[in-house]
Amino acid sequence: MRTLFFDVSTNVMYVGIAKDDILIDYSIRIAQRDHAKYLVDRIDQILKRNKLSLSKIDELIIGYGPGSYTGIRIAVVVGKMLAYARNIKLKTVSSLFFMTSGYEGKVAPMVDARRGYVFSGIYENGNTLLEDGYRLFTELQQLELYKQAQTILIDDRSFMVNPKLIREKGIMVDDIHGLVPHYLRRTEAESHADQKSET
Repeated sequence: MRTLFFDVSTNVMYVGIAKDDILIDYSIRIAQRDHAKYLVDRIDQILKRNKLSLSKIDELIIGYGPGSYTGIRIAVVVGKMLAYARNIKLKTVSSLFFMTSGYEGKVAPMVDARRGYVFSGIYENGNTLLEDGYRLFTELQQLELYKQAQTILIDDRSFMVNPKLIREKGIMVDDIHGLVPHYLRRTEAESHADQKSET
């Protein structure tokens, strides 16, 4: 079983290939708002480096959020395109879990969502203790569960990936065309539209 998996929900682009749950190669790229230019090329590079083609990939797992709105849209679009064009099984997993799946014990991964908010969840060895959410950081700090966990602010120095747990946690996408990013926060455009409709 060969698995191609990637996440671009933060400034860290992570692309990996696993065989039977064992990581055989990966590539990371640190960027700001330009993952769209490089994701497909980076996937191509890692496949060629391992003398593989997409036809040899059995499943595709994408981190589909929460995180950067642009990043998770890119992940979903590329994931849908590859899965549909090559008839590959597509699975999704929380980006928070994806990027911290390699840590042991109780972890509280988070991504800065600005204005004092974070995208956050709490996991322990693959089990979800607190569902992903869009939360005020000050409120998250008050939770007893949070106080017991290791805080991981996902960035270019703080991430660790475990392909086996990602595969176990991956949820099969039955309707590829209906897949949308797991954003959690309303976009600014949606908020502005609501404000206009109220006036």
